[in-house]
Amino acid sequence: MKQLLKLVSQLLLFWMLFFFIQRLLFLGINFSSDHYTFTEFWLCHLKALPMDIATTCYVSAIPVLAIIIGLFIQRPTLINSIIRIETVVMVVICSIIGSGDAGLFKVWGTKINSKALSYFAYPDEVLPTVMAWENIGLFLIILAQIIFFYWLSKKLIGPFEKPSIPVWQNVLLSLVLIGLTVIGIRGGTQPVPINRNWVFFSKHSVLNFASLNGFWNIAELAARPLESRNNPYQYFKPEEAKLLLKQLYNTPADTTESILNTDRPNIVIIFLESWAGDVIGCLDGEKGVAPKFDELAKEGILFRNFYSTGFRTEQGMLAVLSAYPAQPVSSIIQDFGKFSKLPNLYKVMNEQGYHTSFYTGGRLQFDNIEAYLRAAGVQTMVGETQFPIQKRTLWGAYDDETFAMYLSALNQTQQPFFSALTTMTTHEWYDADVPQHFTRDPDHVNDKYRNTMHYADSCLYTYIKQAQQQPWYENTLFILVADHACKFPKGRNNFEAGRHHIPMVLMGGALKKTYAGTVNTRVASHLDIAATLLAQMKLPTNNFPHSKNIFNKYAPAFAYYAFDNGFGIIAADKQVIYDHNQQKDVLEHILSDSLAERWQNWGKAFLQTKFQENLDYAEKK
Repeated sequence: MKQLLKLVSQLLLFWMLFFFIQRLLFLGINFSSDHYTFTEFWLCHLKALPMDIATTCYVSAIPVLAIIIGLFIQRPTLINSIIRIETVVMVVICSIIGSGDAGLFKVWGTKINSKALSYFAYPDEVLPTVMAWENIGLFLIILAQIIFFYWLSKKLIGPFEKPSIPVWQNVLLSLVLIGLTVIGIRGGTQPVPINRNWVFFSKHSVLNFASLNGFWNIAELAARPLESRNNPYQYFKPEEAKLLLKQLYNTPADTTESILNTDRPNIVIIFLESWAGDVIGCLDGEKGVAPKFDELAKEGILFRNFYSTGFRTEQGMLAVLSAYPAQPVSSIIQDFGKFSKLPNLYKVMNEQGYHTSFYTGGRLQFDNIEAYLRAAGVQTMVGETQFPIQKRTLWGAYDDETFAMYLSALNQTQQPFFSALTTMTTHEWYDADVPQHFTRDPDHVNDKYRNTMHYADSCLYTYIKQAQQQPWYENTLFILVADHACKFPKGRNNFEAGRHHIPMVLMGGALKKTYAGTVNTRVASHLDIAATLLAQMKLPTNNFPHSKNIFNKYAPAFAYYAFDNGFGIIAADKQVIYDHNQQKDVLEHILSDSLAERWQNWGKAFLQTKFQENLDYAEKK
């Protein structure tokens, strides 16, 4: 009996030590992500303890079952083989998950989630990124973990020996082992099983995600139904949420300040990959990283307080083209039955007789973007396989080649045209072979980002200057906007407003000259581009109900964004960041702050209703 209890204790100790070391590795790899105290560091490990125990019970379920079987048969060699093989297999799996989590957090500010898993539907795009030089260290860490813990398992976990006890005691012992394992898996005897709320405790994302056990997280994702009909964000009764949303979008009058010299301009939207406000000088970011953008901003309208709704390209595209906000735990572009039902600027422009087109230096099919665009009726689509590429990064053509192709294509396009382009060079891991103007940052990834930004900035400037020489320029409105920002170079938390602050400029020959060099300070976001553009063209905006006309002074001025499991809402007078995992405002406004409470309720109502709309799209015809 003592030998059996010793074996169970050794399994528990082994896996608890494994998860502790994985957590140290996660914090070590992401040590520069945030600044926290020594006390908070140890509190992170304390908060992780219940979930680590639950996960230990998960991964030990097969060995425990083997031990129970071994109580009734004389096959100790078989039982030991099962325990040994299962332990090694789980060490390999958990090592891969843990290292993947650490690498993903460095870029996304989150561990593996539904969105990250969905990218494995595109192995041609994902594998080059996974195999990037930046991740070689992670592969070495995975290998080192496997070797070390394989050795430790042989040293620490002793052999199984069938105890010489009566059958009734074997039965009783089996029931105890099963009961303890089940209780451990659910995290205790409390009514509600363990969940993320147990480990999310800090204002520092790196500590929260370090506390979240990687294997438990993957198991929880796998246990979710592919298409849940339940809205996890039920803060209010449906009618109350709709009333709050109506208050949020209350617009006393409908007026439009006209900024264009024509109501039928050519329209060009350039989605600037990962351009962050932190490196744009005219947005109070670092000087000298994108100096040419500062010059272009002087030729148009610069929006100083403009925000992305999400943190991935397709989220930015859907927000601009369909006025559809990013959502925390789902992406509508993954569902062919839903995204085709969204409103779309491409559909509107087709109806208005525009020639519509979309160009990218990357792969059209990635993340269902091509399917989304085809559903909107885009007439011309060009990706990396439709034009010759001399140089490419992991994600596609260099920006200078992409812009050259795009200029040539627009020169041959019938007017009026509505066209969009996505750039690629500034996509992580910033592997383009470009001049190295920045080399002094201790974290070399920050300088790689700065250098690719500096290169992309010069490519955009060259393109605009060449476009200004074309006959169609005088009747064209350019919308220069980032698809999203990134955490570099400031190591932004994924929930921070600064993580979503992006550049946006309106310029071109269609812009009235009196607006050149002006600055708009209203708080706005991707979602507002559709209504703003349609209002300038004197077209109805009712199909885009959650898009606000920036040039209507009576329209509410705010920006909404989503992160891993929460939202931020920004206005001129208040900012609220609500973490659904912690069930609280990360900024910790005092309870008597009625303005913060009002904005928090509006943000909750927005998230609740928009997520419910996502679910309801499946029922629409």
